Amino acid sequence: MRIGQDKDGPQTIIGKTVTVKGEILGTEQLVVEGTVEGRIMIETTVLIRESGLVKADVDANVINVAGGVVGNISVKDKIEIVSGGYVLGDIRTPRLIINDGASVKGTIDMEVKSPRNDSTTPFKSGEDSDFTSPS
Repeated sequence: MRIGQDKDGPQTIIGKTVTVKGEILGTEQLVVEGTVEGRIMIETTVLIRESGLVKADVDANVINVAGGVVGNISVKDKIEIVSGGYVLGDIRTPRLIINDGASVKGTIDMEVKSPRNDSTTPFKSGEDSDFTSPS
């Protein structure tokens, strides 16, 4: 594990040959090039590189996945899964980007803003949402 700094501030790097088992908690950016098993709770950004494998539930502000995640993800801002990246688990996020060549197997839960007001409540089944389906 290396601790360094990039343009966004301090970061911790889990190297390609490193496996971490347990909980990782922190406020600085986490870069995963190796393997993490357990749970990740980071207040900023988690970057999972092409060589990275996360077998854990992940909570963060922003996540970028170029490697693999096997576990549930909860994000406050956005998650991006780039080409070659994959997620096997449920995703909860307000913003999601899935690039061509990326894959997801699981449920996706996104906050939907109602066109009637600024609340972030999803439509209920049978509720008039001003959406008309093609007949």
